[in-house]
Amino acid sequence: MVHDPAKPAGKVFFAFCFIGATFIFFSWYPTQLRNAYIGDDALACFGLSWISIRQFIPASGMMLLSIVTVVPGAQAAITDEICVGLHLLGACMLFVGYFIAEAHCVGWGFFKSHVGHQVHESDSALRQRAFCLTLIAVFYTIFIVLQVLLSVGKPFINPEDADKWGEMEGQPGIQLVDTAHWRVKLLKVASYGSEVICGIFLILSHLIIWYHCEERHYDLPEELDNLCSKLVSDPEKRRKLAAEEEEYGEDSEDEFD
Repeated sequence: MVHDPAKPAGKVFFAFCFIGATFIFFSWYPTQLRNAYIGDDALACFGLSWISIRQFIPASGMMLLSIVTVVPGAQAAITDEICVGLHLLGACMLFVGYFIAEAHCVGWGFFKSHVGHQVHESDSALRQRAFCLTLIAVFYTIFIVLQVLLSVGKPFINPEDADKWGEMEGQPGIQLVDTAHWRVKLLKVASYGSEVICGIFLILSHLIIWYHCEERHYDLPEELDNLCSKLVSDPEKRRKLAAEEEEYGEDSEDEFD
């Protein structure tokens, strides 16, 4: 439905996915929010810290799957197959990468007895985050199973019930001649729906982290301090800089008036 970036659906898919991935990446929330930060001493593998994995893997995967789209298998050439592999890699980085990093952070399932860090989070928020992780795991598993069934075909799917592809007069290349029987359509709808629901709970998991973080309640100063006056050690120079800053502020107010 969204494999062609030249069509409206493809444009919308790319735009929202890429914008969302960019926002997540540049937020640096794994290192900026206390309810997501677990320190850089917690290592996952190959010397990489868990916060580095959480920062770079899911957002990069989301960018990858939004940029490298797929084409139907019947129309795919060798280069298209490579693109399909990259797209699946991006999806795995997004869903599985985020799931593992978040599960380790909150101590979900297997990680409950294998974590040595303390997350600054309330019990209710931890339960909500664990609930989202559970549903992400369930619906992503359903999605994978249905995709395998649809890809393998026999003996799970009768070839007569599958999509019919072939040449059409006036159309270049292989085209969809007839859509699948309703039994296969239900599997496709269930596969697509499970992926969408999985994505919704992934978004909800991020929103729960944001909603319960203490940083969103901070009242930032309305004016930034002059760093030069703080870094200069000579008291005389500091007084001079402070006087110049005060004079500059008065001149600015006069111009505004």
